Amino acid sequence: MEKDIYKRKNKALKITLIVIKNICLALLITLVFAFATGFKFLNILTGSMTPTMPKDTVIIIKKIPISQVEIGDVITFKMGDSNVTHRVVDIKGNGNHIALVTRGDAADGNDQNVTVENPVNPAQNKFVGVVIFHIPYLGVLLNLIKDNIIIITVCIVLALFIITYS
Repeated sequence: MEKDIYKRKNKALKITLIVIKNICLALLITLVFAFATGFKFLNILTGSMTPTMPKDTVIIIKKIPISQVEIGDVITFKMGDSNVTHRVVDIKGNGNHIALVTRGDAADGNDQNVTVENPVNPAQNKFVGVVIFHIPYLGVLLNLIKDNIIIITVCIVLALFIITYS
């Protein structure tokens, strides 16, 4: 009787580990595919896009030609050393010089520095890409993992040790 209970527990544990392993493998394949095809993952650090994208939302960005950006798109651009993610409210210029006027959803006014792409001088390009998908509050989990990676690694190693030798 005890052996049957042990076998059922052991089988449930094996199935659980297989499911976790497959989920991790699927996530790894997704991330590798995303990076290989030019997608970027960023974490929104402020509340400027609230309520659409609150602080700690993870966004997925795809680089597209700036000429394909439309009013209403949410884009990411460089402002100094930082990435800024705001909505396009106006498009100025065309051809070799395009300027995108942006504003955060929670802001009252437009951004001071517009996003510029100038094919003649690539150093002036500030456009990173357009947001194609966002996952609210996933950044909290990612920051927790990043801040506690040693503790998490030790816990995983101990758990695997206990599972293997019990």
